Amino acid sequence: MNLFASLKETLTEGIVNQIAVQNNEKTEKIQKAIDAFAASIVGGLIKRASNESGMKLIFNQAKNTPFSPEQLPRILKTPSELEEFKAAGEKILNTVLPGFKSSVCSMVTKYSGTKNSLASSLSGISMSIIISVLKKVVAEKQFDAESLAAYLGEQRESLLTIVPDLNDRIIETVGIQYLLQSFEVPRAEQSTTITKSSEPIPAKQPFLVGVDVEDSGLGRINFKWVGLGLLVVAVIGAGIYFWSQRDTSTVDTEIDADTLAEARTIQEPIAANKTADTTTAATPTTPAATTTESPMATYLADAAAAKGKAFKFENVDFEDNTVQLKATASQPVQALADLLKKYPTAQIKLVAYANDAKPPLTNKVLSVKRVYALKDQFVKSGISFVRVDAEGRGTGINPKDTTGRKQIPMREIWVKFVQK
Repeated sequence: MNLFASLKETLTEGIVNQIAVQNNEKTEKIQKAIDAFAASIVGGLIKRASNESGMKLIFNQAKNTPFSPEQLPRILKTPSELEEFKAAGEKILNTVLPGFKSSVCSMVTKYSGTKNSLASSLSGISMSIIISVLKKVVAEKQFDAESLAAYLGEQRESLLTIVPDLNDRIIETVGIQYLLQSFEVPRAEQSTTITKSSEPIPAKQPFLVGVDVEDSGLGRINFKWVGLGLLVVAVIGAGIYFWSQRDTSTVDTEIDADTLAEARTIQEPIAANKTADTTTAATPTTPAATTTESPMATYLADAAAAKGKAFKFENVDFEDNTVQLKATASQPVQALADLLKKYPTAQIKLVAYANDAKPPLTNKVLSVKRVYALKDQFVKSGISFVRVDAEGRGTGINPKDTTGRKQIPMREIWVKFVQK
């Protein structure tokens, strides 16, 4: 059964009204707050379940919670039990989704019009309810950790219909952009059977292939330090890599979570701010007469060109209100995939805008789904997923823009080369 349908059965109108009376608040506001918490928490659980440790943590919390949905009417009538129920939910929330509560409570407070203190209280109650419902689902369907993760992944579409007017904020606050397009159940490692021996046998083979640890003079302790040294080197290397990635994205570092909708930060200087943008239009015509290469190919071939340049992905579009690429997109997508194979160090960021979403889908959600569908095309063409970043920015209209310029909702894809 759909998780949100199960939650609806538990959180009846009478239950919601009882919570409202206890907190001297309007039932409508309590309902809005609980709906927002339900969508946000389930979104957070889906994200958490996308890795093995998170998947197991959620399963254990659901399996071991002492509460069940049937107890809720009694719990709400007993102050001591209600406090225990709320405290348990807050503990689970901080354990499973650390750092989640503050930002989501702030978002729910603005959305529902409730006080922040009430939102904080409702977060614990909502978490306990959700975990107790998951406990019931696990018992009825005899789920293991992987099955529960798959079940959570199936809730992605339903999540977007609960509070569609809040989807954009949930996507950014919870950080579930990539999960809206695809979700893969992490596979738990199989336990290894250790053969009987006079001494313990390592579960994994040594890093030094062909070297007998017993006879090499390294010994177990020394070998452990060798492994630790390799780990340190790997961590340092990863740090250098991500730091260099940070350096390569000067345009995007100027955009925080609240202003992701800013329209043209990915582009070259804004055409709307120019009285006559004749130089930009004239520049590409010079090489066009001497070469048939695309602007992106010409750019990558120029070793002196600085990294970070962005190009509009011409002829790449989707069918209205869908994530289905138009037939005309196949050639330019394949051409870029071939270009990335030719330049194996190049890394790109795809940025999508959409203005054709129809309710309950929002333009933000549609742009996210589209950009990850496009990323999947490159992965299927043989490009490593780590070389293709993706971001959906809705219509591109910035509500905080005070320049007075006319902002037009966009429907386009941009390709930024964060690394050459």
